[in-house]
Parts: sequence; structure tokens; C-alpha cells
Amino acid sequence: MEHLTPPCKAGMAHMGVCFTQADTSSVVLRTVRKHTPFRQTPARRRISRSDWPVENPEQIALLLQKQWRLYHLTPLYRFSYTMLKKYSNELSVFIASEKKKGMAVEVGIELASKAKFSMLAGLRATESDPEAVFIQITSKTPVQQAADEKVVWSGWLCCVDGDLGFLASLPVEFTCLPLLFANGPETVTAIVGEWLQKTFDCYISAFPISSENLTWMAAMWANCFSDCIHRVMELEWSVPPVQLTISLSIHPEDAKALWDSIHGDEDEITIEEVELFMSSLHSHFYRHFGVRLAATRLVKVTTAVASAHCDGKLKLFNSKHIDHVLPFLTELAFHQIQYQPRLCTSMD
Repeated sequence: MEHLTPPCKAGMAHMGVCFTQADTSSVVLRTVRKHTPFRQTPARRRISRSDWPVENPEQIALLLQKQWRLYHLTPLYRFSYTMLKKYSNELSVFIASEKKKGMAVEVGIELASKAKFSMLAGLRATESDPEAVFIQITSKTPVQQAADEKVVWSGWLCCVDGDLGFLASLPVEFTCLPLLFANGPETVTAIVGEWLQKTFDCYISAFPISSENLTWMAAMWANCFSDCIHRVMELEWSVPPVQLTISLSIHPEDAKALWDSIHGDEDEITIEEVELFMSSLHSHFYRHFGVRLAATRLVKVTTAVASAHCDGKLKLFNSKHIDHVLPFLTELAFHQIQYQPRLCTSMD
């Protein structure tokens, strides 16, 4: 795939394909808006610049390079950070009771299993954000030593840069951790989710990511990449109703140059910039392949920061830009708190 370059500007010589139609005129923006349903999204978003200190890099490393399934949940009733050991024991007992019902055969948990709750210290943007919580389930057979425990399932709950008004309005009995990340068999996720719902009187449901929000992710993360790893940006579209996927790979420096030529204010991103960024990619694709992407649906975005799929799958690649991912997901989760479908229903 050839390199992509931003709109041609004076003194901006670059080998590759030039986005000649990436003009900031109102004509282009009006054309894009006719084909993209952005009316339900904010007109602008603030760029998070938390610059968090990594208090526990070993714990943060556990979050990277794993395929997480996203869920959102309502505030937890009477959750306490001083009772994590108690929660560990209770969840372990709950898993054991599920095994007696034959659940262990289905999910593959061995004869002995153990749940452990711990804090992910520092994984928050403001003092109002509750501390993140990490949950890990391990198992072993009677012949295995303790050191040979196998991680069956892991997950974590967090709230990063949460809505201050909402957090302040919560009664003191509630703790808001609207994001749940799960890695492991879905049936184990259902067991953990059922225990969370019964214990803290909350609702948990799957967290799909819309095409519009994937578009925001592509734009927001276009100029974020590690100094040592330049991961190719990749976008994938599905073509209804046929089972066809279209992918576009973009060199990270070209994606950054295109975004930098469009983006103005360093403190926020506007919907017009996001639309223009995507319309430039659409125009490039049509010029070279004769395919109009306006009739397709964006289903996956991969950047140096993270990979996100419309079905709610997410993979974090490095801790350097994790503050670009979690505040945005927290914002989306807060928008969904008003909808409370059960976890068991959403996973069918």
C-alpha cells in the first residue's frame, strides 16, 4: 500500500499520494455530513493530557497486549476498597457453587480455583475518579504446585476522567466504575458479572462501539505513536449485506501528517476535523480503487495506541498513550448508564 500524504501545502514536499480533495471548504464538509450520521455525537471533545505517573508499571503491563471485551455497568452499591480480600473469598465461593452445577465443565475451570481483587493504583485522571480495581481468577489441579497456577480469567473496572457532575451527585453509598474489561471465556465473564450484579445491585451489559465513535478514535489517535514502534494504522469497513471486508493500511507518519494538516486547536478536537480526516481517506480510496466507502460501515480501527472493534473488543498496545483511550471510553460508558440490560441477555 502506498504512503498517504496530507493536503498539499506550500513547502510541504512528500513522496506518495497527495490528498488533493482534502480541502477545508464548506462544500466538502457539507458533502461529508450528507453521508455520515454525526448528529448524535458531540461537536467537539477535549484532548486528555493527564500525564499520569505510572505507580505500578507491572500491574499496568497486565493490561497491555490482551484482547479485552468491553462492558459498561451502573454504580456499585456499598462497594468498599477495604473489603477486597472479602470479595476475593466470596467470588471464589460463588465460582465453586457454579462448578457444582456443572459450569466448570463448560468453562474449563480446573478442580481448584481462586479469585483475587486488587487495586490498580493511579489509573485515574482526577481526584474525583475512584481507583481502578483488578480481578484475576486462577486455577490449578491437585497435582500442580501453587507456582503453577494458571490464569483463567482477568478483568478490571475503572473510571477515568468521569463526569464530575454525575460523580458529585452520587450518594456516598455508590461507587462509579462504569467500565469493565474482561479477558477470558465468556461464560466465566457471565459468572463474574452475575456475582457483581448480585453483590453490588448493579446492571452490566455489553459495550459495542459505533462506527461514529470508531471514527473519532481514528482521528484522535492518528498522531499518537511510540518513539520506538511505528504501528501501521489500519481501518476496516464491512459491506452490507454481503460478507465482505475492506481494509486500508496507512503508514503512521502519513496518518499523523494528514491529521496535523487538519487539526488546529491543541486542546480540543472538533467534529469538522474528524469528518474531514475521514473524507480525505474516503476520497483517496475512491481515486485509487473506485470504491465509495460512504455505503460501508467502519467496524475496526487499529493504531499505535490501541485496536478497537465495533463488537466491543479492545487491545491496548502501550502505556504511554493509555490516557488517550480510557477517558474517551469512560465518556461513552457514562452516556450508556441510563440503559440497563442484563449481562446474560446482552451476551446471548
